[in-house]
Amino acid sequence: MVAPPSVPTDRLTDWQRASDATETPFSAAGLTVTARILLFEDDRLREEVRDRSGLDRSWRFFLAARLELAPAPPVTGALRRLVAARASRGFADRLGDRGFSAVERIDRRSLRVGDADARLFRYDARCRVDGVTLAVDGWLAVWAPDRAFRLAGGAYPRSIVDTAPSVDERVSESLTDSIDPEGFREELFVLIRATG
Repeated sequence: MVAPPSVPTDRLTDWQRASDATETPFSAAGLTVTARILLFEDDRLREEVRDRSGLDRSWRFFLAARLELAPAPPVTGALRRLVAARASRGFADRLGDRGFSAVERIDRRSLRVGDADARLFRYDARCRVDGVTLAVDGWLAVWAPDRAFRLAGGAYPRSIVDTAPSVDERVSESLTDSIDPEGFREELFVLIRATG
């Protein structure tokens, strides 16, 4: 059984743990990867948007995962690249599974997480809810502070990009008032950096 990643529970008090699952995301060339994935959803934002606009869905999520590889090979640059590439594709698929469309990885860079250098991926996506289309930012960091890899990331709405003619203007206004992309990004990065 894979141990769960440590997450900053004190910073997740307004979030609900939506799932705690163990998966085998891939097995290749005699290497099996098993992941323990914790998924959290921002309940406070969901309730705020539902109360103000009537739109109901999970708007923001945060996930953290601990990966164990068997057999446990040394953590080399090639292994880091392989795990990061597979995790990046898997995260894009997860965004699609959560109802996001037009998912595209648009950036890759480094991020310091504790004493480790993480590969950080940025995604652009769209989300359509009852005639309102939103632009969404997604982020995923992958690093190996020890022999077990960690993943942490999430997604949040950035802005409204389109509304159907049937959508009441007050719905768009109240949704816009609830969207804080800079604050959402800052909080997500705090959560990522506090994951171990």
